[in-house]
Amino acid sequence: MKYFDTHAHYNDKAFAQNREEILDKCIKENVKYIVNVGASIGESKESIDIANTHDFIYSSIGIHPYYAKEEKVNDLYNLYNKENNSKVLAIGEIGLDYHTTKEDKDDQIRRFIEQIELANSLKLPILVHTRDASLDTYKVLKDEKIAEYGVLLHCFNPTDDLVRLVLERGYTVAFGGNITYKRSPSFKGYLDKIPLSQIVVETDAPYLAPVPFRGTINNSTNLKYICEKLAEYKNTSIDEIVENVYNNAVNFYKIND
Repeated sequence: MKYFDTHAHYNDKAFAQNREEILDKCIKENVKYIVNVGASIGESKESIDIANTHDFIYSSIGIHPYYAKEEKVNDLYNLYNKENNSKVLAIGEIGLDYHTTKEDKDDQIRRFIEQIELANSLKLPILVHTRDASLDTYKVLKDEKIAEYGVLLHCFNPTDDLVRLVLERGYTVAFGGNITYKRSPSFKGYLDKIPLSQIVVETDAPYLAPVPFRGTINNSTNLKYICEKLAEYKNTSIDEIVENVYNNAVNFYKIND
């Protein structure tokens, strides 16, 4: 079985002491591809650097909603043009996050739309972060600015509006370690509606370690636990889940596997 981690942060300081050791372990445990995701201009540069020094790692670049006020999309565009960007596969993570504050909603929405426009101009898909902002995320993706080259909803937390949009537009959704946590009864109902052909898996490493490692530093070798839980929800075999989510990720990121 081969695994594809569609969203990780190996530039995070949590891996400062043992990054190479962990990445070697990932290879040994059949993690064939990882996309290292940028969340700011600085982190996007680090993601490119990691991708360019590891054959099996790719990168995305983006401005997370946390940095919507202080960082500019033009700087992201300049980074893309300045760096060796052949392994940059997407713009992300971008989107909306009202969990901490709603005071900068206008800035977040504006930056989100600008980065969708950037992705369209570069012919790249987008990786969307949405937290406590599902309705505005839905409105931006549906009415404000259509992403022309694909949408992956990171750490997908289903709501009526977003699931409807996923089904209408054929968007891809990623499930991570939090799928193994206790969920509301409605979660299975949402998951039943989403075809396996539109699902991928991710770790968000070093965050969101799955059960039985919740609370520890997450890494891509834990994808198997996410796939096991997904197989349970989908009432199918682990082999079918692993094969499908791997192929879906390769197709979404347009990797010549």
